[in-house]
Amino acid sequence: MVLVLVRSILLYMVVLISLRIMGKGEIAEMNTFDLVITLLIAEVAALPMENNNIPLINGIASVTGLTLIQIVVSYITLKNRKVRTFLCGAPSILINKGKIDYKELEKQRVTIDELLEQLRIEGYFKVCDVQYAILETDGNLSILPSPSYKDIPTKCFEHLPMSLIIDGYIIDKNLRIIGKDKKWLYEILSKKNIKNKKDILLLSIDENDKVFIQTR
Repeated sequence: MVLVLVRSILLYMVVLISLRIMGKGEIAEMNTFDLVITLLIAEVAALPMENNNIPLINGIASVTGLTLIQIVVSYITLKNRKVRTFLCGAPSILINKGKIDYKELEKQRVTIDELLEQLRIEGYFKVCDVQYAILETDGNLSILPSPSYKDIPTKCFEHLPMSLIIDGYIIDKNLRIIGKDKKWLYEILSKKNIKNKKDILLLSIDENDKVFIQTR
């Protein structure tokens, strides 16, 4: 009995420390990769608790190994947008300018019923009350209400606020969505005396076509 208690406390401390090392972001934003790592850590930590014949060091080593993998992958995704998009995915617009994008629903394997249910949970009972609905990489639904919803004093935006350059990489998809091209983007950079896109941490455009730039 005492041995089981001690083993459980030690493994609890190891898992707690591991989650703290992985960072607050890993706990707050559970994307697919984070979920897999978390489930594996829970599984390998539970085995030595259930079976005293399994050496405690095996469980600690497994948790430590998974933590190291998470740290390395997190660092890589921080530095490389392509890897980040591959592992974590990208946000998807499910409702665009008040209309459901059925092709995007099929791509994300989201049913109409699931979409309507999530809208109701967020307090929107009519699709026409939603101008944009975005499925985030962690599974949450971000919603921009339509101007008519609760008499919000805003105009009907032509497009969503968009990130056009992240970590020095141009987001071609977002450029196409707002009807712009790379020539227009490079003209913006030229006006700001920015010679290399790699120097840009974030370049975004809001619904009023106002450009925000932050360099590294």
